[in-house]
Amino acid sequence: MLNTFTKKLILTTAIAGTAGLIALGSASPSYAQDSAFSDAQKSEINSMIEQYLLDNPSVIYKSIDAHRANEAKLQEEQAASAIKDNIAKLTSKDSPSIGPDDADVTIVEFFDYNCGYCKRALPDVQAIAASDKKVRFVFKEMPILGPTSGTAAQWALAAKRQDKYFEYHTALMEFKGQKEEKQLAKIAKDLGLDVEKMKKDASSDEVQAEIDADVELARTIGINGTPAFIVEETLYPGYIGEDGMVQAIKEAREQQ
Repeated sequence: MLNTFTKKLILTTAIAGTAGLIALGSASPSYAQDSAFSDAQKSEINSMIEQYLLDNPSVIYKSIDAHRANEAKLQEEQAASAIKDNIAKLTSKDSPSIGPDDADVTIVEFFDYNCGYCKRALPDVQAIAASDKKVRFVFKEMPILGPTSGTAAQWALAAKRQDKYFEYHTALMEFKGQKEEKQLAKIAKDLGLDVEKMKKDASSDEVQAEIDADVELARTIGINGTPAFIVEETLYPGYIGEDGMVQAIKEAREQQ
């Protein structure tokens, strides 16, 4: 049997670690596996800690919250490092974009043409582009919501080869029907684009390589869904709205 002092010592030093192990899905604390203890003592330690956690469940919740916060912080740090390492690719002048090349703030958007929140973000982008002439928006294709997302991305990049990327991008975001080739061709025709050239470019290896590069870049940064915005070197996953974007721009300028 363990004496009272030993019990208190083990309990006070092991509880936090035990709760952390539970949050991580581990089996038991190292105390319960230490060869310095007999099997009976190990069993007693396990029972003692288990009873403490049953009597104080908030310990587990706090540990899980702390673990999640640490994971989120780690992901933010990893994303920031990846963004910094890939900033040239993210802001390349060859990428589809609107706004001045000498902008003081660059916003990169990863999106999918079938994403409802990406559609919702379009007016935000348009409003800021119209009101703030020192912001540049760069668009990165991330077609993850089905085959028509990929087809739409191909046609959008084909439109870029006729210098009408943003016009086509806007039309696609506002379009509410199926994004099959027939509809995509009609949008192109309505915008005065060369439809036959569009078809050829959309199916080219070069266009697909650009899409693949954008998707791989998103994965490298840790972006798992759309939309996602990078304002200068800070990642904002999800829809942030016009006010959120304006605030992010303000903060980016304050850090310059």
